[in-house]
Amino acid sequence: MRQELRSQELVWLFVALTLSVTALSSVSFLADRMQRAFQFDARQLLASDILIAADQPIPEDFLLEARGRGLQIAQTIVFPSMATVGTLSKLASLKAVSPSYPLRGALQVLSGNVRFHSGPPPGSVWLDPVMLASLQAKLGDQMVLGQKTFLIAGVIEREIDRGAGFMNFAPRVMMSLDDLPTTGLIGLGSRVTYRLLLAGADEQVQSYEKWVKTYIDSEGLRGLRIETLENAQPLMRKTLERAERFLSLIAVLTAMVAAVAIALSARRYAIKQADGCAVLKCFGATAATILKKQLMTLLSLGILAAALGSVLGYLVQLALTFLLGNLILTNLPGVSIWPVIWSSLFAWFLLIGFAGPPLYALVKVSPIRLIRKEFEAINRSAIWVAIIGLGTAAILIALAARDWKLAFWAGLSFGGAIILFSGCAWMILKLLSKIQTRNFAIRFAITVQSRRSGFAVMQITALGIALMALLMILLLRQDLLSTWQGNIPQDAPNRFMINVQGEQKSAITQSLVNAGVPTPDFYPMIRGRLIAINQRDISPSDFVEDNAKRLVDREFNLSYTEQLPPGNRITDGKWIAGDSPQISIETGIAKTLKLKMGDQLTFEVAGEKITAPITSLRKLDWGSMRVNFFVIMPPAQLSVLPQSWITSYYQTPDQEMLDFQMSQAYPNLTVVDVSASLRQIQDVLNKLSAALGLLFTFTIAAAVLVLMAAIAATQDERFRNAALLKAIGASRKTLASIARVELLVIGVVAGTLAGFAAGAAAWALGRYVMEIEFNAFAQSLFMGICFGMTACLAAGYRFGRRIQTATAIECLRESH
Repeated sequence: MRQELRSQELVWLFVALTLSVTALSSVSFLADRMQRAFQFDARQLLASDILIAADQPIPEDFLLEARGRGLQIAQTIVFPSMATVGTLSKLASLKAVSPSYPLRGALQVLSGNVRFHSGPPPGSVWLDPVMLASLQAKLGDQMVLGQKTFLIAGVIEREIDRGAGFMNFAPRVMMSLDDLPTTGLIGLGSRVTYRLLLAGADEQVQSYEKWVKTYIDSEGLRGLRIETLENAQPLMRKTLERAERFLSLIAVLTAMVAAVAIALSARRYAIKQADGCAVLKCFGATAATILKKQLMTLLSLGILAAALGSVLGYLVQLALTFLLGNLILTNLPGVSIWPVIWSSLFAWFLLIGFAGPPLYALVKVSPIRLIRKEFEAINRSAIWVAIIGLGTAAILIALAARDWKLAFWAGLSFGGAIILFSGCAWMILKLLSKIQTRNFAIRFAITVQSRRSGFAVMQITALGIALMALLMILLLRQDLLSTWQGNIPQDAPNRFMINVQGEQKSAITQSLVNAGVPTPDFYPMIRGRLIAINQRDISPSDFVEDNAKRLVDREFNLSYTEQLPPGNRITDGKWIAGDSPQISIETGIAKTLKLKMGDQLTFEVAGEKITAPITSLRKLDWGSMRVNFFVIMPPAQLSVLPQSWITSYYQTPDQEMLDFQMSQAYPNLTVVDVSASLRQIQDVLNKLSAALGLLFTFTIAAAVLVLMAAIAATQDERFRNAALLKAIGASRKTLASIARVELLVIGVVAGTLAGFAAGAAAWALGRYVMEIEFNAFAQSLFMGICFGMTACLAAGYRFGRRIQTATAIECLRESH
């Protein structure tokens, strides 16, 4: 065994196995810690045992019922508003809290040398450190919120129920709920979220939850939702799930690439061990003895790879946690034993599924092997490698993907790619064999490839799978980041002004023009709730997708106009004409709610019902940063209803005082600084990119292993051919030309197939799993061919040099 463990093929098998375990265990460690953090800290994430959130004041009956059941009660109200200190203003996420907040967990607020663990006292506010720095303020300064001035009394170190920092619209300002009416900040069109927090014994909470659900259903209330331990922080959970899904994708692809290297290395190792097993049989060794010997080898490899891979996976997980930063919870629990168990099981799955058949074939080796260099069992084992390997891959993908869509897509992509690559490679080699040329190197290389087409197909398929995985990760990572970032023009609007009242439009327009801003366009905005489709009442429970549920549960921003807004394009139907009831709806939201042309939609606006058919579908240019609306109707339908106005404009860096001047002149306005939000998003993307890049290095390493194993798989055949050519006087130049042609054929064919397959698979994954658009097919094909040629020539260089410098007799010895 000591001698076997020193063999090069077994070393490659061990490295490939360790890489797979490291990639998957690192993601598994991180996912396990995040999942247990949600389970253990969900009450703190809610600051309660259960909460009720709404876009309207919580009904008084909810509070009376909670008090009657002996539950603890707290309330919060959250909305964006401008905060001013001296001459500086900034958009804040204002949170008004009752004195009993929070019910679970504790706030961490620093005020001088005093730490508070509940809401701020009346007349004072607490700020995020970022807010304090942005306004160049310090403790003891005065802050203006609406019509009231407050004392800055504390700095928020940790707000337990806030979630991830980038989820919030702006830095936090926290105040007492008793002070909120005196500010005059909440008015028509304000984006306000009301929350009722409750805590008590589990039986009390469960009983109250049932009562709330019954009350909501019986009264037909909309816009209220119950948040519990199971659905705490849905936005945060959704974002983390997407990040985890992409990290899992890279880990799965790395494992599949490494599995190819394991299968190739195991087959090469089995061929090398065939003579030894034949000798053992000559001395009376039984099949059971040889099987036990190989099982001991597998056991040693599995234990070592699982142990080393788990340790490396833990270290990589620490790096991922650091790179993701505030995308995850600040206080994650320690690691558990489950990722280690999972890594060990994964190592055995890979070994048994991909290395088991070639090694088991050694049991059937015949002593005649010492005379006739035949090993039919190895050739037959290739079929079992394909069958058992594909089955093992399907199981591993399902376990590692953590998402049925991702598992189905990955399994379909890899299974289909193996079949497609094998078939296409065989056909291409047959076509190449018919080429007539006088060039000896080209003719000999093509003849050798065609004569032993099985080996060539194996190399092309293995290399194609590795390149496909590399290209998919590279292209999707690039496309994902570019899709999120968008192509925003330099002079695109970077400010949105909302809550503008009709009588303020002319004065605000004049103020902006006087400040050097181009004349802005104002758009009416009416809050309405979708209550029926085709005369049938709807509720969130009628939809399956979470996004559709949220859309139906909240209020829409409706608008009216006679002109098609800039950046809008009609994709179906005709634009609004006349005063008859009609609706123009955005294509994305129509797809989410499964709406089509002619459907009758009913909205409830300020107690009135508005019904109209869908007469057109619109595609919006979100990258323009203009004001856009999902639903637009004719002025005759909406102009008489309660409304506010919204506009967007570009504010240059030397106009920073404009925000302050506008908020001072019009306290009801909310000016949204989009440039700050985009910088926050960019920071998130940079962190995700760094995390993806770290795991991407594992995929590259696995692909290099596949290349080395694929070249080594036909090393014996190459040495025999070299010995023959040297015996008849072939020069080093001729041998080098033959090697280059052979490797170029493999690289070009594998790269072409991988480019096509990666483009198709990335398109399907982006469209149906990752929710991004992918159209880089030409780039995928070009990169596949370039990578294939470069990789093959680089991987084959070492073998080529050995063949060129060795004598004929040395080549014959190397081939045995």
